[in-house]
Amino acid sequence: MDSQSSAELGSTRVILVRHGQSTFNAEGRYQGRSNESVLTAKGYQSAYQTGVALQRIPIDAIYTSPLQRALETTQEIIKGINPQNKSLLEFNINSNLTEIDLPAWQGKTFEYVRNSFAAEYKCWQQRPHEFQINSPNENSGYHHVATALKQCFPVLNLYEQAQQFWQILPHHLGKTILVVSHGGTNHALIGSALNLSPAQYHTIQQSNCGISILNFPANSQSAQLRGLNLTSHLGEVLPKLKAGKQGLRLLLLPVDAIASNQVQHLAEFLKPVSIDFSLTSELCISQEITTHLLQNHPTTVQLQVSRHNFPVVWQQTIDSRRSSILTNTLVTGLVVASSAIIKCILGQILGLSTHNFWRLQLNSGDLSVVHYPLGNNLPVSQAINLSDNQIKL
Repeated sequence: MDSQSSAELGSTRVILVRHGQSTFNAEGRYQGRSNESVLTAKGYQSAYQTGVALQRIPIDAIYTSPLQRALETTQEIIKGINPQNKSLLEFNINSNLTEIDLPAWQGKTFEYVRNSFAAEYKCWQQRPHEFQINSPNENSGYHHVATALKQCFPVLNLYEQAQQFWQILPHHLGKTILVVSHGGTNHALIGSALNLSPAQYHTIQQSNCGISILNFPANSQSAQLRGLNLTSHLGEVLPKLKAGKQGLRLLLLPVDAIASNQVQHLAEFLKPVSIDFSLTSELCISQEITTHLLQNHPTTVQLQVSRHNFPVVWQQTIDSRRSSILTNTLVTGLVVASSAIIKCILGQILGLSTHNFWRLQLNSGDLSVVHYPLGNNLPVSQAINLSDNQIKL
């Protein structure tokens, strides 16, 4: 763990956790603000494992969504951290952490929604900021003051809700807080903190009990991302693919100051992962290091690129020829480059402008994972700063 505390930095550190697997998750149903969905046995186990992973991190306050699946997750996390810590038992329930409002979809299966709400579903996937949904009841059970227009646009309304939640920050200057919420809500919390457009709502992944870390400088509601969707504490090498096991997945590795022991550790870490090709920038890393990383992958095709702007060209090529490049199988590539190049790839996916790349704090030797699914769906940043070590602040 980073020994430098948030108090020393004069900032507020926020650890975001999505709730554990719920009954609706297991059944493939939309949840929204339904309170019928509760944790499965797996959900309870993952929540406890998350608490164990956070044991060495001093947590000053906990905030949670009022929905049952989030409350259950919070209680299990506390058991994993320290059930004797009475201060953690006094967690705060905050209605601004409630999940996105999808009244016409909640309780229905993903397949049913795709078939019965085809036009709306397409908009939801490709243009979330324009997505509208009709509510059979204007009172959705969430007591939040919002205009009628925003009630019609669930993602836009959720972003405003997230911005309202960040009003708590002045009460926790120099502290570390834990926030237990939902996939959609975490999307909006991270997006609003990084000044991402609601159009990028689907470009980040939030797995059950995945951990994300934001660092807010003093007196600011704009943050730096220190970790996204970290799941190795759950026994996963890489986060599970949510958009289907097809298309292109890239493992992005910054190596500005990587040590030899890190290279060997990473080689073991990547051993169970199927890697089809590697892409190395000649300007920042030697082929010898890449070869060492792939010592357990004798059939991987190793490629070198001399152009310093290859991530820009790569992204443009994928966007313009996605249907012919991406296949019905999953192709995985390892990209070994400088942090500047990795930030460029991640920044394009997240929709960050160049002068906002500072918001991505990359750790040399830690992996970031992106997925380009089939069709016209947006590329997804699955994880940033992933490792099998302790959670790093």
